[in-house]
Amino acid sequence: MKFLSSKKMMRFIVVLYLLIGLHSVGQSQDTLFYFSTIKVKGIYKTFEEFRKNAPSISFSNAIEYSEEETVYEGNLPIAKFNCDSIVPCEKKTPIWGFCDGTTVYVSRSSTFDKKNVYDKVRYIGRYLYYQCSANNSGHGTNTGPGSSSGGYTMGGSRTNALLEKGVDINTGVTFELSIPKMTKILGDDKLLLAEFKKQNKKEHKLNYYLKKYAEKHKEQIKK
Repeated sequence: MKFLSSKKMMRFIVVLYLLIGLHSVGQSQDTLFYFSTIKVKGIYKTFEEFRKNAPSISFSNAIEYSEEETVYEGNLPIAKFNCDSIVPCEKKTPIWGFCDGTTVYVSRSSTFDKKNVYDKVRYIGRYLYYQCSANNSGHGTNTGPGSSSGGYTMGGSRTNALLEKGVDINTGVTFELSIPKMTKILGDDKLLLAEFKKQNKKEHKLNYYLKKYAEKHKEQIKK
């Protein structure tokens, strides 16, 4: 068996390293957010900026993190901008959401407002999943963050109900999770649909089946 000389071995290693490096660069330029291990800090003006992991506005540390009490599942993590410290406030630029380098938050409103609240994203895949408060969920449309409905009254006083929401990763359309909506999503997967139909208290299993479907059907994600 012939062995490469030390010089030839070094050349081979260098060439291999360069090829791997070039391949990685090519991939990173065409990698969607949820396939990337590098989460770019910044503010997304649009859903497309989020989808391509390319925020157009530099990240600002002027973010206030807090929690919002709800009837179900305790407190929800939320965030707000100190609007005097970020560029979008000066130009009244609508914000889809932002990434702090670890977590993505989406706006409850599709229009600009200094008092906008941002909800923490819990899952990113074929569908994006997050939770928000029904009573304070903004005034956007059902084609983006901010869509809302209903409220909840208990003991004569108004309190915050929990809404579960999904976003179609291919279109950016936001929707509220419901039994009819989940039945429609699962419509092209007979096994999952049959399993879902057998479930008792389906309303408590919506996010479970949304994630299960999303994990199983990654091939549906458009590049």
